[in-house]
Formats: sequence, structure tokens, C-alpha cells
Amino acid sequence: MTSTAPHRAPPGPPVEDVPGGLPEEDRAAVPALGALERRVMDVLWDCPDQLCARRVLDRLTATELAYTTVATVLTNLTRKGLAERVPGARRWNYRPALSREEYAVACVEQALGAAGDRAAALRLLAARLPAGERDALRD
Repeated sequence: MTSTAPHRAPPGPPVEDVPGGLPEEDRAAVPALGALERRVMDVLWDCPDQLCARRVLDRLTATELAYTTVATVLTNLTRKGLAERVPGARRWNYRPALSREEYAVACVEQALGAAGDRAAALRLLAARLPAGERDALRD
């Protein structure tokens, strides 16, 4: 089952227009990444350009993977809203739907949502940070 329509981001303000990254309604539903999904997202995050599945596969050098495996992972990441599919001249290209930092923030927000006392969890997190990172929080 192949769709010819490009993936569209969910309705709402663009990520860069929202303080903290993701729109409020998307913050609680950030999907976890499996090991291969994480590696594919790292490739997308590390590349400033859009990549087709073949180029993603070329950058995944640690293990041998089939092209179809990478294409399936990219489709799944698109379905999860973590990657965007963009029509190219002869094939689909992919790019991250949000930055690595925005994804990390969404994961932290989701974890904090599971805490009984969000403020206490934040204090514990801040206490575990190195001094330089605590100073960055004040900036």
C-alpha cells in the first residue's frame, strides 16, 4: 500500500512558532524510537539536506541493511510524525519533522507528565545536572 501524497504535518502552529518547540497538544504523545529508528533519525538530524532512502542507507554503515528495511523505517517515522516525506524528482526524500533538541524536550516533557509531582521531578533533574548545565537553565 503506497501513498502518492506527501506527508503533511499535523494542523497547528509551526514548531518554531511555539515556545518550547512542539504545540501543546503534541507534547504528551511523542513516540519512542526503536534502535534502528533512532539511527535513521540521527542520519536525518545530522544532514542539512533532504535524503532519499538510498542516501539514508548509505549513511548507516554499522550493519548491513536491506534498502526495503530503511524505506519501511522511513515510512514508519513519517507515519509517527517524526519525519516528513517530500516529493523529489524521481523518489521520495525525507527530512526530520522536528529537531533533535525539540524531540529531546518532548521526551522530557512526556516523562515529567508521568511524575506525580512535576515540580519535585524538575528539582531532582536540576540537582543532577552539572553546574554548567544548571547555569544554562537560568539563561
